[in-house]
Amino acid sequence: MNAPKFFTLITVGLIITSCSEETPVKETPNAVIEIDTTDVFGSERFEFVLPRPFALAASFQEAGMSYEPNRTNPVENVTKYNEKGAQLINFGVYSTDLVYNILNDQPQQTMLYFNTLKDLADKFGMGSIFTEDDLALQIEQNISNREELEGLLVDVHERSQEYLEDNDMRYLSAIQFSGAWVEGMYLASLDFSKKNPAVVGHKISDQMTLVKNTIKGLEMYPNRDESINQILEELKSFEAMYQNFESVLATEGVGFPELTQDEINQIATKITAIRNLIIS
Repeated sequence: MNAPKFFTLITVGLIITSCSEETPVKETPNAVIEIDTTDVFGSERFEFVLPRPFALAASFQEAGMSYEPNRTNPVENVTKYNEKGAQLINFGVYSTDLVYNILNDQPQQTMLYFNTLKDLADKFGMGSIFTEDDLALQIEQNISNREELEGLLVDVHERSQEYLEDNDMRYLSAIQFSGAWVEGMYLASLDFSKKNPAVVGHKISDQMTLVKNTIKGLEMYPNRDESINQILEELKSFEAMYQNFESVLATEGVGFPELTQDEINQIATKITAIRNLIIS
């Protein structure tokens, strides 16, 4: 079986390193967003595409942001996620928080969030993916080795996708991804005001295709509870808000819009509201 290469654990974590002022801004009015869609999560049955993490790495690896431990979803919140939808979507949230700590060389917090992910996976029946091959021990032994950690985390998510595939629940990956994506955008948004608006605007625009595909993925989930339906509607509202910005309409679908500071602020506010809804 070919395991889908949809690696939530790293994908949106890279969002948190975006929007650096040093990142050059392309002035060409016909700029094209280039995302490698090799090994994406997509098929004839699941008509939405979510890229693998390294397809986005080039957009974010040159940038940086300040580390604040209180920005992440508190690990104590894991005890209140009792519905499967909340567990899956916050698995995505905690995945991004885990990567946030790895990228900022925080070994103690990294181990804490890894254990939180394991506890959450136990709740919805995927705990076995963490116990194979002494994975927890390998994580602990390599806690200060970022390259090894990234490889191990990719392995974790491959196993989770194999589990979902084997149980005919592949669409649940979209729920995990939506949580990971929102958390990554939230962490990035906390530094929007410190960055060049032109750079921030281009990075935001680069992410909007993922919003559409995440919405498609969530719509495929047949057993959405009220909370997931509410999050889905908020993501639709967010996407509609963006598409109706004057700067976006002015592009007529060609190139990057030049988002205004007010539009960027609206995005940050909306993302924060969606994130708070997810983790509450």
